[in-house]
Amino acid sequence: MSFLDVIPFTLFRMLSAPSRVRYVAVLERVFEQFFDDFTGAPKRAEVQQVIRQVLDDPSVATLPGEDDVEAAQEAIEHGVYSRLRDDGWIMEVTTRRAVEVYMPREAHALLSALMTLKEELKVDISAEASLIDSGILAAYQDPAGKVMNIAGARRQAVQLRRSIDGVVTSLHRIEEDLMRSDGLADLLAKFMDRFVEKLLLENYRALKASAFNPMRFQRSIQTNTERFMNDDGQIARAALALADQRLAKDIDTARLQILQDLARIRDVFAGLGEKLDVIDRFSYKLERRIATTVRYQETARNVRQETLRNSIRIAFTEMDAGNTHCITPLVDIPLPYSTATLAVPKKAREPVEPQVRRRKTVDPADALRERMIDAYVASMDVTPRAVAERLADLAPTDKFFDLDRFEPESARDVAILYEARTATPEAFGGLEIRKGSAKAGNRFVSGPNVLIRRRENRT
Repeated sequence: MSFLDVIPFTLFRMLSAPSRVRYVAVLERVFEQFFDDFTGAPKRAEVQQVIRQVLDDPSVATLPGEDDVEAAQEAIEHGVYSRLRDDGWIMEVTTRRAVEVYMPREAHALLSALMTLKEELKVDISAEASLIDSGILAAYQDPAGKVMNIAGARRQAVQLRRSIDGVVTSLHRIEEDLMRSDGLADLLAKFMDRFVEKLLLENYRALKASAFNPMRFQRSIQTNTERFMNDDGQIARAALALADQRLAKDIDTARLQILQDLARIRDVFAGLGEKLDVIDRFSYKLERRIATTVRYQETARNVRQETLRNSIRIAFTEMDAGNTHCITPLVDIPLPYSTATLAVPKKAREPVEPQVRRRKTVDPADALRERMIDAYVASMDVTPRAVAERLADLAPTDKFFDLDRFEPESARDVAILYEARTATPEAFGGLEIRKGSAKAGNRFVSGPNVLIRRRENRT
């Protein structure tokens, strides 16, 4: 199925007509006035009044059109209205005796998409990344109620990728336009108008300097999507909710769709850094290229031409003074760049002498020290799993064990003791943690006493 099977081809007749500029102005005004938010269906007279206001605008009235220039303004107005109705942009519905005007769904979708093209690079990239991050997190925490956030986040991620790609393509288009400039003034005017003000200062550079850079949300989005994809329970709940809403054929199809959407979001943000680096390198190269071109043209114009003018002016001054036999003043003009005037090396380069590569000896003491440091760092990496395993050794039965009686054997035990006292009761699976109000008597850590026991041994 092509998009012409969904959107009637008659909608494109006005956009390709000789009076398309006038028709587009009418469509934009009618859309903004009545159909942008669908607050209510306008009457036919109200729509015709708006068309009349557009046609009375001098900037639109002077446009060439296919209508007869001697025709009455009212006839042109009714002709435009009839053209909108016949091509399918609007439809009339009679309610009692009043004729109300509606815009069909296909026409509204097409015109909405065309209206967004006017904003080209003004997509709020930082807001898109923030919405994706919050949407994925909300869907993971409540998969049954917020399953639709996944599809919305996927659409926003695709829009974000298209926005970043749009900056890259715009840079290539601007480079082509700059290289086709007629002169230095035209080159600088296009560079400042298109490259600096329209593209970078208003969009990309403002984004890079903002605290809401999309790279700020990159790690969070990747972490949440990976955690969601690896959690079979949450995926199953989300798939069941999606199937219950009749948005998927069955649970297996819903599960596959959710995984594909999450993978698409993850891949977009995985390659986002490379795309931003490409934009930075290309924009820097283009700026340097423009600067080199301007510098060369300024040098050629200010040095060569001015020197030649001064020399000719001095020669005519000397001739007017009667000095007909004078030495030419053109001796100070620098020679043009060519193969004949390039510097010739005085002597050939000396050949590079071969060198013997010596293996760097490693002191065994240094190697042992590095291994000991790595082992210490690895042992001090106190994760929730490591804390749970160590505490499980202290509470082998279903009776509570007071951590005040725990005597650390190493620095790692001290770190585990601190982590156990600051953790929440649900932090370690398989262990039940209770915090009392009495002050601890442990000589390493001060604070309320903490009791632990194994959860699976409870009767």
